[in-house]
Amino acid sequence: MRKTLQIRHYLIGEIYRAGTSSVKLPSVRELAKQFTVAQCTVSAVTADLIRDGWLRSRRGLGLFTNPEKIADESVAGLIGVLNGDGCLYYFNQEVFDAFVATGREILKRHYNFRNIMLDSADADEMVRVVQQQPICGLIWNAGTVIVPEEPAIRLARSGLPLVADCPHFEKVNVVCSEFSSLGIAWSDYLTARSDSRVLFYLPEWHSRQLIQWIGRKIVQVQPGQEIPNKTFQIVVTDAPHRMQIQKVYPSAEVHEWNILPNGKKYIPDYKRLAEATMRRLLHIKKEDKYVEQMFVPLKEI
Repeated sequence: MRKTLQIRHYLIGEIYRAGTSSVKLPSVRELAKQFTVAQCTVSAVTADLIRDGWLRSRRGLGLFTNPEKIADESVAGLIGVLNGDGCLYYFNQEVFDAFVATGREILKRHYNFRNIMLDSADADEMVRVVQQQPICGLIWNAGTVIVPEEPAIRLARSGLPLVADCPHFEKVNVVCSEFSSLGIAWSDYLTARSDSRVLFYLPEWHSRQLIQWIGRKIVQVQPGQEIPNKTFQIVVTDAPHRMQIQKVYPSAEVHEWNILPNGKKYIPDYKRLAEATMRRLLHIKKEDKYVEQMFVPLKEI
């Protein structure tokens, strides 16, 4: 990250920490030393923040946070949003849809939000970076990424209100999609095709959600693993691997995991998920903390 952006993020973080108080900030000279840059670089950043109303300069006294800016921008505070493992290089459609719905719900509740990016998947580093953020709550949209629960547990125990969408989490609050309708639909279809050999070529997260509802024996293989040298009449996979599978089994029916052969498609109901997540987060902020899992049915389209 560029030094100017680091300085800007640091100062705005201090503004949110100050909240409704006007707090004196380090001097330009002190900031230049802290970030190992020239004083003119710091002055350029602070000038922009003064112009935008985030800071106030008092002659002979220094730089101060502007609580009126926080009042104008957000009544309640700043919510952190962590996507996947925090190290995502790009947003696919699913991550983007979840992020947009979450952001809209946060803003509707008169909070601002910050997308938190991590440089490491190490648990200690994840906890350290998140704890440094001037946030009053964290929403962890892991999506289809299997992320470790340990950092989430440590953050929740530190007093940070936290809600995740990871169904394998057991010790933090969870709001996530419920796959029973899709799993049962696949079970009905596969049962009717009882003479067919079935391969589920899916990432671990999808398999965990679906397999529990499939009432017959199937072969499971995760992408990256060797595909068994067998004949499969039906293959269920995800969109990125569909073409690969079709080349391996050109005579098989190849279906995407969330699209049934009859054309019905099941997707997460991101709006309802975001609403439920925000309600849960606000409850944690207001009341004693508790651990609960809440599941929102998939949307059929």
